[in-house]
Amino acid sequence: MEALLKHVVCGLAQFPDDVQVIKRQGRGGAPSWDLRVAPEDFPRIVGRGGKTARALRALVENAYWAQGGDEYDRPGLNIMDPEDDGEPV
Repeated sequence: MEALLKHVVCGLAQFPDDVQVIKRQGRGGAPSWDLRVAPEDFPRIVGRGGKTARALRALVENAYWAQGGDEYDRPGLNIMDPEDDGEPV
């Protein structure tokens, strides 16, 4: 999952070397991923009105369930804001 997410985000980012994907345990035992990008890439990754962020979250959910994840788990994607010391958006 980390490789898929990094591949997609690196294709969107202007600075792909700064893309970091970190897996952690989310609420209720479902996995969650933290996504960090360069400050210049942050608006591009979030998208106008959050459309790109919603699409990335849908991609993570569908890929998780396609890999045999529990259908009752809801995996998460936290896009970390570089301006707010890494607070998720």
